[in-house]
Amino acid sequence: MTTPEDGDGEPADYSTPKPQPEPPPPPPGYPPYTAPPPYAAPPQPGYSPPPPWAYQVQPRTNGFAIAALICGCAGFVTGCTAPLAVIFGFIARSQIKNTREDGNGMAIAGIVLGILVTAGFVVFLLLAFAFSDAGGPTY
Repeated sequence: MTTPEDGDGEPADYSTPKPQPEPPPPPPGYPPYTAPPPYAAPPQPGYSPPPPWAYQVQPRTNGFAIAALICGCAGFVTGCTAPLAVIFGFIARSQIKNTREDGNGMAIAGIVLGILVTAGFVVFLLLAFAFSDAGGPTY
């Protein structure tokens, strides 16, 4: 078995570390190295704090407002979801006042669509009844 050698014919001595060369001095004109500031360092002069909108979080949209808008739009097709749009819209408006959530416009749109579709459906039923031949045969 052979032993590792340094290249001069003697076995390598791994018990003592080799001396490391000194790092070169910094070029003239540079300041000496200083440790970085801690993470919670106060703001440095000349820097401005972040703008107020940088930390604001968008409020959630009220679920009843979304349901009111969907039911109001679906009322044009089904007709039976329009009253639900009105109910969900008023529930959403009361919750939005208390919780400051988004969705007030959707709740209003759901209420308006629900009222329009329901009123249109009622007018359609009244006209259909008025012009129907429900009196029986006439001789």
